[in-house]
Amino acid sequence: MASKGFFLPPQSLFGAGCLDSLGAEIAGRGWKKALLVSGQRIAASDAMKKMTAVLDRHGVSYALFSDVRPNPDTKNVADGVRAFQENDCDFLLALGGGSSNDCAKAIGIVAANGGDIHDYQGADKSALPAPPIVAVNTTAGTASEISRAYLISDDELQTKLIMKDRNCMPAIAVNDPELMADLPAGLTASTGMDALTHAVEAYVSTRSYPLTERLAREAADCIFTYLPRAVEDPHDMQAREQMTYGQYMAGMAFGNGGLGLVHAMAHPLGAVFRLGHGICNAVLLPYVCRFNAQAVESKYAELYRFLFPEADELSDTAACARFIEALFRLSERIGTRSTLSNLGVTEADIPLLAEKALQDGNLASNPIQPTAREVEALYRQAL
Repeated sequence: MASKGFFLPPQSLFGAGCLDSLGAEIAGRGWKKALLVSGQRIAASDAMKKMTAVLDRHGVSYALFSDVRPNPDTKNVADGVRAFQENDCDFLLALGGGSSNDCAKAIGIVAANGGDIHDYQGADKSALPAPPIVAVNTTAGTASEISRAYLISDDELQTKLIMKDRNCMPAIAVNDPELMADLPAGLTASTGMDALTHAVEAYVSTRSYPLTERLAREAADCIFTYLPRAVEDPHDMQAREQMTYGQYMAGMAFGNGGLGLVHAMAHPLGAVFRLGHGICNAVLLPYVCRFNAQAVESKYAELYRFLFPEADELSDTAACARFIEALFRLSERIGTRSTLSNLGVTEADIPLLAEKALQDGNLASNPIQPTAREVEALYRQAL
């Protein structure tokens, strides 16, 4: 068996109110001034007020960079590098979900190494570590706060640049469910389905191994149990906190065990149409699972039996079918069940989307290597 590695931030903070302890952690490390990276919605939120209050109490200076778009782009990165340098910052603090975290990682890599973000596409292309990155998560989905991977959209090429670099792993990850209490139901649902997709894809990835598989199973169980509660009652702090653990375990699983065809197909939808990543995953996941079942029916069956122990006597074929049905039911319950046509995709768009999906690096660890015709057929099923 080939050797396996496991990557994770050196420190993570969990639990309601844990943001309050972050200021002391930062001050204790001697970091002086943050580039506070966020999107405009977060910049105007109570989460930002709490974050800046923590920094102020501990005498930590900051400059705000709040121009990050959903699906951050190359201009966001260049502007962020300029802001980091012009404000004499010595560390990065991302506040938000995957967009803020990914943009902060990209800013850090370019600030430390120079050049352009395109220079770092692929795996471990940087020579020098990014300035320290603190990732404060305000969603329970992407797990970007604990990942060395980041994605940046290139609008001219209509593609997502995929980078994985140990030099941008956050130094501190923060998951405080109190920061998530005001998250809109739709965003709670879509980011939660992103987390579930991470767990499901990691479980059947060709790069999976016992540790990532156990993490993926536990993550899926946690998300199936608590995501509906978090959507239906945003101030259910038990559900919010459990979702932070569920998405974190899913992040550990996919960050070390890989993803697959769902993400490969979702990324072009984000790049071409600027659609939300979570909703794209939610729409595609059941169809891709049905396709992958040709190769990993028994693994989907195992996962279903873990989630629903009363199904222990079912055959693999029956349990796998019920697992796919359960994905549809969950998505229906939380409001993410939709179609690509409802999201603005047309039949004419499918060849381009399939072409880009087949170029996505996540495809390498999918249980089946599909043809262009098969990918096009999956897009049509979801249309």
